[in-house]
Amino acid sequence: MIMNDQIFITLAAEERGGLFDFGATLPLVAIEFLLLMFVLNLILYNPLVTLMNQRNEYILDNLSQASEMLTTANELTAEYETELKATKKQAQQEIV
Repeated sequence: MIMNDQIFITLAAEERGGLFDFGATLPLVAIEFLLLMFVLNLILYNPLVTLMNQRNEYILDNLSQASEMLTTANELTAEYETELKATKKQAQQEIV
């Protein structure tokens, strides 16, 4: 019982340094956090964003090239089909 009273007195006497101590450590932690964010922004985030933008541009360029190639292929297919029809018609006339 005496030991429990001593623990209670010790806990009650402890005023500073608890879980929510907003003394000088809070500004230091805030400064450290801001410094860490600045360093990470320089080292990690900016190069990563640049790399992702380059990748997006590369993908968009390839998609536009593929679209142009598909349009050209469709035009050539239509042209070859009309030539094939004309050739078949000419072959039928020569046979008859």
